Amino acid sequence: MGKDIKKWAVGILFVVGLLSACTPVVRQAVLPKADNQVSVVQKGSHYFSEEEERFIQKEAQTFGIPVPDREEIRRFVDYYLSNRRSFELALQRANYYMPVILPIVQRHGLPEEIALLPVIESAFNNMAVSRSGAAGLWQFIPSTARRYGLRVDSYVDERFDVVKATDAAMRYLKDLYAYFGNWELALASYNCGENCVARRTGGLDFWSTQRFLPEETRNYVPAFFAVLLLARNPEKYGLSTRVLGISVVHKVLEKETPTEELISKTGIKDSLFRNLNPHIKKNLIPAGTMVYLPREEVRESRERVERLPNGAKLIIRE
Repeated sequence: MGKDIKKWAVGILFVVGLLSACTPVVRQAVLPKADNQVSVVQKGSHYFSEEEERFIQKEAQTFGIPVPDREEIRRFVDYYLSNRRSFELALQRANYYMPVILPIVQRHGLPEEIALLPVIESAFNNMAVSRSGAAGLWQFIPSTARRYGLRVDSYVDERFDVVKATDAAMRYLKDLYAYFGNWELALASYNCGENCVARRTGGLDFWSTQRFLPEETRNYVPAFFAVLLLARNPEKYGLSTRVLGISVVHKVLEKETPTEELISKTGIKDSLFRNLNPHIKKNLIPAGTMVYLPREEVRESRERVERLPNGAKLIIRE
């Protein structure tokens, strides 16, 4: 799957058209209720080919878990394809973020497929906030975010910082896997918390105790397999994931900087800056905060940018 992820990830980070200055509230990105009657896709529900069966088995081996029930995976494939436009948008957003997320997943030594979890968590909408207060691509609640070193206060909310939130999510997933010893319980725990899963399953087995978990959590693993299957070759399923956008660099500010001053020095539009930096909540950016700037604008206003405080600079994408 690692090569497949690289194949369909087009190598562009952000696009302004898909990002909005508003902060939408989501209940759950793409998980339907267990009793949801999905629409029939074209002429009947989706039936797996031998190739798809082999892929499902291979992914199960990658994660070292029993193959999920085919009917459960099929139900989610049908659901996503019957909600085609929403799912396409999630995969299109994924293409922007994959050049940032995938190297972080690899650096932590986790299966590359983990990079697609935000499809389920947030539909890859970095501004998503759930009714329970989970936020960002990886849908951290404030307490878990702070536990993993993310700043969450009235000035900065790093749950919306793609790089820092992804790194925190990988450390959290590694801890969950170390605690439970298998990926099905680790993934379920990412959805409802380790205490919830430990209490309801005894930490023994996901499949035999699945019925004791919250509805969204017991759907989580089969839904993830459906995402992997569709993302492997989206064109095969009639999904358009082509994107056009802008590449981005980021800098760490060494000193406290007024937001308007930074915007003026870089010469970019206020709305674009806000869309690229949803983690900055006030008009004063604290020292040590990471800011994201479009590479094209950086090139056009190089002298002004170089007068900004020198900090760690990472080229996200050439």
